[in-house]
Amino acid sequence: MKLSYPLLTTLLILSWLQPHNSSANELTYLIIANQAEPFQINSSNYQANSGIISDVVAALANKKNLTITTHVMPFKRYIHEIEKNTYTNWISYGSPLWRLEKQHWAQNKRLSKQALFRARHSLVQRHDDPTHYAKVEDLFGKTVILLKGFDYPGVMPFIKTGQIKKVDVKSHQSALKALTSKRDDVFIEMDSRIRYALKQHNIDRTSLKLTDVPLITPSLDIHLSFGDEVSQDTIDWIDDQIIIMKANAQLEAIINRYQ
Repeated sequence: MKLSYPLLTTLLILSWLQPHNSSANELTYLIIANQAEPFQINSSNYQANSGIISDVVAALANKKNLTITTHVMPFKRYIHEIEKNTYTNWISYGSPLWRLEKQHWAQNKRLSKQALFRARHSLVQRHDDPTHYAKVEDLFGKTVILLKGFDYPGVMPFIKTGQIKKVDVKSHQSALKALTSKRDDVFIEMDSRIRYALKQHNIDRTSLKLTDVPLITPSLDIHLSFGDEVSQDTIDWIDDQIIIMKANAQLEAIINRYQ
């Protein structure tokens, strides 16, 4: 059978659209294991997940009937798989400020235009420590506890020069235990992560002091981040949905679940 030109053209267009639309509705959600609470919370067997970012992704999936495939992995592997482009249509989270670190560029190359929320950093010290920490120079000669693999703008250059000592730990719970056992001086992390860990692990707040430290580590905006092959149409649609979720307080309700 000989196909007419208009019919042939139509069939070619449909054959291109079918896989394109299918791919556009499939996203791989990348989750950092055990270090990103309350943004991403996963069970010990990685079979269940929740958290601010996870709930936002789930809400978006429900709005557009997206198919979400989840992969949970340690942070170092998470960065490695993103750089290798193992998963093409991936979604996760990031920040424009993290683009300053070369090793984290791939995670933060494509971000939503709309920020989900702003995260500030706090410094945790023992309640009996009389030192007042307000600027980075106050940390010179001190030992700072940080999460392994993560970078903290404002602090890292002085760690590299040796003016500030660093101890890496694998979890927020380990960091707080190291601090309360008086092994190290201070712990710096996003305030929401610290407060979530204190609550989840029943750590006595009265033994610790939390100080907002914008002059040591600045606040940052948290966005959704995307792999190279996520269509721009999908990203634009997600940006529109974030605006709507802010306007109808859905995003605020998600964030408040983890306060």
